[in-house]
Amino acid sequence: MVSESDQPPAANPLSTQASTPRPIKRSDVTARRDLYKIAYQEGQRTLDDEQDELNRVRDRAVQFTAFVGAATAFLVGTGLDAPSKDALFYGLASAASALSAILIALLFIVLAPMGRHSWRYRMSTEFLISQWIEADLPQLDEAALLREMALQYGDMHRRNEAMLSSIRRSYRWLIATGAAQVTVWAALVWVKG
Repeated sequence: MVSESDQPPAANPLSTQASTPRPIKRSDVTARRDLYKIAYQEGQRTLDDEQDELNRVRDRAVQFTAFVGAATAFLVGTGLDAPSKDALFYGLASAASALSAILIALLFIVLAPMGRHSWRYRMSTEFLISQWIEADLPQLDEAALLREMALQYGDMHRRNEAMLSSIRRSYRWLIATGAAQVTVWAALVWVKG
């Protein structure tokens, strides 16, 4: 059974990087096999680069959140021993606690982005066999298969790039929120400590 994620994605109307390829004769496809292989390999590298960037952003987000957690634990331990707990104390503590909740939510978004599309960087063997190799269409030769896979990789890249852009934005907000959280806890310790 072929899953929804294995289906070729619909054309992305927001894409400015590529246009729909023009129809091409089968003899022209075969003659350009080596060029399609280059396009296919470049598409593979692009998807690998996106996957690497995603993993690096997620790793840094976890490391930064761990740092913020350690700093927060120290500051909370110091700040909660304040001799006077007035409105300023509760205001700063509430703000810092709210920033902690936002930080955790942003970390969740970076680690497990939600949306109607899933991250795509590979095609399943079942999809390749059932939809291209053994399909009831004219038989694909290697050049035509490379061409189709290169085009598919381009579509996958554009789809992933939209998600990666959202993850980058969430990561920047995570850094700002974590820094603000530590700053507010430090202010509480400074003012009330």
